[in-house]
Amino acid sequence: MSVSRKASKSALEQSDCHASFAMRVLSMLASSPASPLPTTCQSWEASTLAGIRSLECRTTAVPPMSANDVMVSVKAVGLNFADIFCVLGVYEAANKMLSDGSPPNSGGTSQAAGSFCPGLEFAGEAVAVGAAVKDIRVGERVYGFTRFGAYRTVVVQEAVYLRPVPEGWSYAEAAALVAQGLTAWHGLVELGNIKRGARVLVHSAAGGVGCAAMQICTSLGCQSTGVVGSEGKAAWLQERFPQAEVLVRGPQRGYAEQLRALPGGGRFDCVLDSLGGKYFSAALDSLDPMGRIIHFGATYSYGGAKDGWCGLRKWLTFVPGYLSRPMVDPGQLTPTNRAVFGFNMIWLTDRVDLLTAELDAMLGKGGMTNRAPAVGATYPFEQLPEALEYLNSGASVGKVVVEVGEESKQAKAPFSP
Repeated sequence: MSVSRKASKSALEQSDCHASFAMRVLSMLASSPASPLPTTCQSWEASTLAGIRSLECRTTAVPPMSANDVMVSVKAVGLNFADIFCVLGVYEAANKMLSDGSPPNSGGTSQAAGSFCPGLEFAGEAVAVGAAVKDIRVGERVYGFTRFGAYRTVVVQEAVYLRPVPEGWSYAEAAALVAQGLTAWHGLVELGNIKRGARVLVHSAAGGVGCAAMQICTSLGCQSTGVVGSEGKAAWLQERFPQAEVLVRGPQRGYAEQLRALPGGGRFDCVLDSLGGKYFSAALDSLDPMGRIIHFGATYSYGGAKDGWCGLRKWLTFVPGYLSRPMVDPGQLTPTNRAVFGFNMIWLTDRVDLLTAELDAMLGKGGMTNRAPAVGATYPFEQLPEALEYLNSGASVGKVVVEVGEESKQAKAPFSP
């Protein structure tokens, strides 16, 4: 009986050993590329930040991978107003990267000094994974965030910044999620401290961040009022968020009166502001005690600068908006316990723990995967400057996305307000 038990134990150990070996082989196969990896890619870059047309499509080397990296064959890239600010030369982090190159552990793809590739978010297929990556396999559909460098057909990024594409979503929808969702979440929840029942005013509510903010308000049980620039956008937004109040903003001078005419006298607990100018000032005045206004953009001030820093049109459109920037007296905030916050998301790339925690909270509590983001227009990768110009025109709704290769054959026509 003793010999039989030993033999049985030996056979069992052998079986376990074979099973373990088989699992290792399968894991290696799953993480190995089926074809040679790309060594070059197409990249939209600028050597000078002088406007959208300073971007050039170039053939560049694919950055080397580390053990924690994933190589992604990009299928779609989400566009953001931050990209436009970068190529206009008004985004400090972009100016620094152009002059210094990408620092180590920056949360972005490698970039050499003297050339800048914009882009914060992308989606595509994992074609190779580093030895230390456990949760992503070759062939998996992923989307992610990068500290610039997403305007490429191949992106190498740390796995911590990537997530699997939700079932049933297109690459374009996945590329429309991270930057706008994180911006809305950080502004409304981390800084705005909104709770169930809070009254929230969202500027540019039909845009990418605005739609994400409206979705978060819906998920958290807040009362949202979305502000848009045309009747066409108002109808589009109302259909997507039927429970929300929608306001078509008029000229800056009359905006305060428009807010006061809203139900409840236009009083709010939180404002998410991307306009600036007198729209900011009127929104600040609409805050109730303990209210917070979160400022993350100034499209009114900078949106007209379509020609970079040169040309008469730039001075005629940019300077008036810049000079009308609101001034806030801290002494006026104290009696009513109001607060003003300003932020951008780039600083979070220095705090991976915070960025990934907020990303997972946004996807979970924020309900951002319950419904695919609204993609308002898609362009082929080859027409990326045209896509940026359309975004900068102010006519778009939802997210503007560029698609790569086969994905671009189903391009979605721009919205006509």
